[in-house]
Amino acid sequence: MEPVKESLHRTAAVISSTIGGVFEDLEKIAGAVSAAAASASGVPRRSAFHFLKKEFANLINQHSGVITGAGIAYAPGSLPEARYWLEWWRVQHSDSSREARFVTHDLNPDSLNYYDYASREWFTIPSASGKPVAVGPYVDFGGINVNIITLCVPAPTPQGTHVLGGDLTLAKLEGAFLHALQLHNPSVVLLGPNGRVIASNDARIASGTLLRDEDLHRVQDSVDVSPDNPTRLPWRLISLGK
Repeated sequence: MEPVKESLHRTAAVISSTIGGVFEDLEKIAGAVSAAAASASGVPRRSAFHFLKKEFANLINQHSGVITGAGIAYAPGSLPEARYWLEWWRVQHSDSSREARFVTHDLNPDSLNYYDYASREWFTIPSASGKPVAVGPYVDFGGINVNIITLCVPAPTPQGTHVLGGDLTLAKLEGAFLHALQLHNPSVVLLGPNGRVIASNDARIASGTLLRDEDLHRVQDSVDVSPDNPTRLPWRLISLGK
């Protein structure tokens, strides 16, 4: 039987590679966004970024095993048509066509249902740091009201830093985690930096919940999922003793 520590390292490598592929493709699209903004004559309008719909549809389709949605949040005040603008596409589980559909958000600051994306961590962290990062898990009240993780990539432009993202539901990620782990005992948890459980092989430890202190005291092994780039993917795998 494979030693637990080796299983953790193998699983970490699979997760890092899978998520890393999404980051790499997001960064390619972000580069195209920056280039389009830089080559525009004056302040670019939304039409300068119409190519993104196809790019994000391809991204979602290519990484359908882990992500369910993707899009771009523009820097406030960067577009002449509207101060705030968010374009996001998502595949519905019930849609057999797997077509990415536009997600509508209320971007009117005077509305009771206003979605203030510019204040959300998935926007503020990459905007401030200028670096890609996985944010969450958190409840996406502005979209599908489930626990998600957003892989975020900044796209700097002369008008400000836009943020591109890909959404992972915990259910999708848990499936990839269990397939890679292939281990029933001991309990293994994929843990986020905020102490929230991203996935586990223990039905008692639910995804999206805070790991209890009593479980933290049982940690036997701990492996960073992305030791070469912990800022981008600040997760770790832990095994628990009895």
